[in-house]
Amino acid sequence: MYKVKGVYDGKKVVLLEPLPIPPDTSVEVSVTEEALDLEQLYWQQLVERGLIAKVRPLPLDEEPVSPVRATGRPVSEIIVEERR
Repeated sequence: MYKVKGVYDGKKVVLLEPLPIPPDTSVEVSVTEEALDLEQLYWQQLVERGLIAKVRPLPLDEEPVSPVRATGRPVSEIIVEERR
């Protein structure tokens, strides 16, 4: 038996790591209660209400982006100045 994490996108389960089994192999998915946290419920409700088409999983190949401290004048000042 293999235990692999995945993400449900509203129609299918996308596994977060490969399995050493042949393609088109039948599998059984068990959903634990801890997997149904508030954030997932929030996104599912948005889909059900038609406010978004689907929940996209986070890209796995991208590294997290760190904030960069901005320098110079505040953007809000520049915008106000350009609108005058």
